[in-house]
Amino acid sequence: MKKAKSVFKKLLAFSIALAMLMAIGCSGGESEAKKQQTFINSLGGVSETYAGAVSETGYETAASAAEAYVEEQIVGDNDVNIVNVGAGVELSSEQVTALNLPEEISEGVVSVEEIEVEYSENEQVPLLREVAQTKKVKVYVIKYETDWKYFTPLPITGDTLNKSYYDSIFDADKYKNCTLSQEVIMNMKVKANYDGQNISTTAKVKMTTLIKHAAGKIYVEMTTNMSMMGMDENNTVKMYIEENENSYNGYLCYVKMDDESSWEEGDLYAAGFDSLDSLTPFHDQYLDYTYFKKTDYGCELSKENFQEYIEQALGDNELVGAYLGQGMTIDMFAKYYVSNGVLSGMRMDGTIGMNMTEDGMAMKISIDMQTNVTCTDYGTTVVTNPVQAA
Repeated sequence: MKKAKSVFKKLLAFSIALAMLMAIGCSGGESEAKKQQTFINSLGGVSETYAGAVSETGYETAASAAEAYVEEQIVGDNDVNIVNVGAGVELSSEQVTALNLPEEISEGVVSVEEIEVEYSENEQVPLLREVAQTKKVKVYVIKYETDWKYFTPLPITGDTLNKSYYDSIFDADKYKNCTLSQEVIMNMKVKANYDGQNISTTAKVKMTTLIKHAAGKIYVEMTTNMSMMGMDENNTVKMYIEENENSYNGYLCYVKMDDESSWEEGDLYAAGFDSLDSLTPFHDQYLDYTYFKKTDYGCELSKENFQEYIEQALGDNELVGAYLGQGMTIDMFAKYYVSNGVLSGMRMDGTIGMNMTEDGMAMKISIDMQTNVTCTDYGTTVVTNPVQAA
């Protein structure tokens, strides 16, 4: 039984690491639509401010600008082969007006053309005599006095995100003054066989995290409540970080391990973080933008792309990486909510299943996970020094 407890504890540690990394990435019978609307209401609604952008680079021809749009804005990390660039069709003044070009873009515009570009994202495979299907996209290019630039519009609901829009909502500079609140609820079920003995257990974990950013200061409060095999553990860790030029790493860090202890100088690792960047909201949602679909509330990482999410975002983590690929099945989604043009919330929901062997024990594992993240009080968050106040 000691062996089983040791293995289950490792699995629980894996599950917690997975949950934390994915979030800083349903139960109750409540419908998804109702849960979503409740979440949107808590954010004060959703709304976009992205009005489009033009390329930083200017091009000599309309065709070269259109090709650059495909290569830089819609294919991500994939290799692209431009099959055909159609002739440009100049838009009428009414059609240009309908594009709602921002003032800073429309200044100096000579003309706007629509060009259809045909392309493929996979090279021909001679041995299989197989050729990738081509796709077509309409590109808007703008003629200024000396060059051409492509225009990147707000993606249409249902379309894959373009890079410009993705960068605008995941811009880390927007999170320098804000408050992040996160709740993770996780239920794990394990059925195992060891030395002919059948063993089953469950574990429940609830983690809440509060992170405040303001004026070179960060305050963190993390509470974990978990139960497994008749054992209950409750823990709260608090951390205060302040920029300090005289420190060897550029900041001072103080940690309070529980309510009874005092503040002590420490490091980020005490609270499970490996860098200051890891405290930034949505810091690990760095996937190729082509994995995301535009929605009327922001964007979504679909179930189909979640396996790639796990492998790319979490594979470098030693604890999580050790379990990847061991018969893992994933049925999850992540929804990202944009309010006033800023990424202000994320909901993740679903199940991860694994069939694996650990230390001679064959196991079937199911992990149900729900995560809610809100990022609010942009520009108004205040962080006071709790060490001095103690």
